[in-house]
Amino acid sequence: MKYIVPEYFKHFKCKSGSCRHSCCEGWPVRISMKEYYKLIGINCSKKLRTKLDCALKICSKPSAVCYAEIANKWNGICMLNQVDGLCYLQRELGESVLPEICRIYPRKLVQLSESNLCSCSNSCEAVVELLYAQKTPMQFEEMDIAIHPKFEVKLTMQQLEECKKAISILQDRTQSLPERLFTLGNFLNGYEYYTPNMSDLSLAFQFLYSLDKYYENSMSVSDYCRSAENYFCIDRKDTLTSEDQLMISEKYAYAIKQLDIHLPEWQDVFEQLLVNHIFYSIFPYTESLASRNDAYLSLVIIYSFLRINLLGFIANETNKDRLIDFFAAMFRLIDHSSFDYITVEFLKGMKYSVGNLITQLLHV
Repeated sequence: MKYIVPEYFKHFKCKSGSCRHSCCEGWPVRISMKEYYKLIGINCSKKLRTKLDCALKICSKPSAVCYAEIANKWNGICMLNQVDGLCYLQRELGESVLPEICRIYPRKLVQLSESNLCSCSNSCEAVVELLYAQKTPMQFEEMDIAIHPKFEVKLTMQQLEECKKAISILQDRTQSLPERLFTLGNFLNGYEYYTPNMSDLSLAFQFLYSLDKYYENSMSVSDYCRSAENYFCIDRKDTLTSEDQLMISEKYAYAIKQLDIHLPEWQDVFEQLLVNHIFYSIFPYTESLASRNDAYLSLVIIYSFLRINLLGFIANETNKDRLIDFFAAMFRLIDHSSFDYITVEFLKGMKYSVGNLITQLLHV
């Protein structure tokens, strides 16, 4: 079948055992009823049978689509994962017996009324490596893929054009990335540009600190959230005092210099990540969000959440692989949880002036 894909897609290849943070780590793999009974009855060695019997667990509220899961070991790694990072099931019986999610991840195949889309999640380090290496704005092309779409999305051509327009706005490198995000907000919702007071980002710091506290126990990002809290000297605090704000400002200024030294192309990297996320989620018609305004708020939150945690991280860590690991971990949370819905509702509940907060978040 023909799909519209990002240009990097033809170069994507699973890193298998060489992956530093395998997709076999950190989350349970949920499988359908059909896949469960196929694995229960499959002809295999005694060793693999023992592993399958220990690994396969029926969900607490099973359905035909989400019937069981392949459980993890105590360290969060899939019970079918070998020491070399490869899968017992695939090594013995071949790729065809793997659950669909294991065969397709990080790809997402979507059927629209007029075309099919295929993209990859930023949660895969191989994808982030490709985006990191991409120096020019991402292009899209048509490609034959021998897999049928897994999702059907009711989207008109006009709505798809808005997604394309959002991508073109973010790829306008005549503007800074914050300016592009403001332009996108104006296009979608009529938001007006506020001249930021760079000496007062208190609303943004308080909001992002609250998010970090909320997600500091997340298996995907806990280390990065706590690293940022430690760097900014605000760990183990419920609210930020004026003294905390002053400390953050000083630490923030140093981290900005470190970012410009060690990742001077950060705006290009963020552009590639955000554009890929927009295409992956078919922004601004993200399924879990009620409106285009909510989708835009979510994108602003994603940008600022990435940036504040990156600033806390890069102040002490500048290795390229570790930076790629950072982005992949962040998008494990962003792409594969209710992050967008939770954080938008969280923002609304804080009753800030939305225009002022957006301005501060985009200048963090």
